[in-house]
Amino acid sequence: MLKFALDTGIAGLAKKGEELCGDVVEIKKGQNSTVVVLSDGLGSGVKANILATLTSKIAANLLAKGVSLPEVVHTITETLPVCQKRKIAYSTFTVIQIDEEGGFQATQVDNPPVLLVRKSEIIPLTGKVKNIAGRNIMETSLKLSEGDIIILVSDGVTHAGIGALLPLGLGIDGLIKMLHNKINLLANAQEIAEEILEHCETFSALEPGDDITVVVLKLRKPVRGIMLSGPPLSEKDDSLVVEEFFTGERRRVVCGGTTANIVARERKADLVVDCFYDDPLIPPTASLPGVDLVTEGIITLTKVVEFLEKGAVHLKNKKDGASRLLRWLLECDEIELMVGLRVNPAHMKDDLPFHLGLRATLLQRLAGLLSERGKRVHIKWV
Repeated sequence: MLKFALDTGIAGLAKKGEELCGDVVEIKKGQNSTVVVLSDGLGSGVKANILATLTSKIAANLLAKGVSLPEVVHTITETLPVCQKRKIAYSTFTVIQIDEEGGFQATQVDNPPVLLVRKSEIIPLTGKVKNIAGRNIMETSLKLSEGDIIILVSDGVTHAGIGALLPLGLGIDGLIKMLHNKINLLANAQEIAEEILEHCETFSALEPGDDITVVVLKLRKPVRGIMLSGPPLSEKDDSLVVEEFFTGERRRVVCGGTTANIVARERKADLVVDCFYDDPLIPPTASLPGVDLVTEGIITLTKVVEFLEKGAVHLKNKKDGASRLLRWLLECDEIELMVGLRVNPAHMKDDLPFHLGLRATLLQRLAGLLSERGKRVHIKWV
């Protein structure tokens, strides 16, 4: 059982006119710690995205395996392609390492300062500056406590407003002032990240002149959750699966109409469907006693996977089933996916074996995407 876990929020926006964001966030879960990398590639668009992706993946994977920081920086320097115009291979980055006891290390290479929010204080972190492979690197170590918030931003945040509403840009002091006066820091990490992004977009008159990325990490007690989707392979196991689903202290969600009806029958409870459609393309939700949320199955799960695969998650003020399910998943740290193997014939082709049914494939993809967000995910086939 984890002592501490990270509630993680990520929000990003590409520079006006660009399809891809040149900022990339990579999260790597080690055995006893989590590595978070925010990288900002040189320029914008595809080239910047490639530079940032290479930087973030190299840093996250090597540091998670225990490779020393100097070796990581040398590897990044030697690996990045050289810009033909500027004759430099360049990507700024910030690396955060947080262990399960609250131990914290930050490494910053040219990115804006990391912010620590502790109770009513907002502190830009400083530390020792070293020169590694010709680059000035700031290292900071401290001990985090439950409730502490760490905020990482790309320079698109501190530059927000240049050429629009803030001629000199927001700056780090402006960001701190905004956090004090305009951001609900009691909200979850994703909502905080989206609020910061929303204000930066407004300052830029909805036409950002640079890629904008915000990462919010909130230290908290671990939240455990279980999601049941799909009826068990054998009907005689219905009661056993439902009994296991309600075992232990954890949050619960049910995905799928047939599954929800099985739970309602076994619990002798009323399943109440909400006929309100927040999004006409996403089926409505329902409610069951003892369950946080009940959603439709395949369509809702497909939308959740699509949201995560796009990278930039926007959940603020959204009340449709897929957004509510994704919000629930992001609020959990340890998630068990109980996946029923009784396949709906409409969800698979005649020549596919049962384990390649659409539901199973979707939930495997979902598990991988949640793991990339730092969640501990376990699939149990029933």
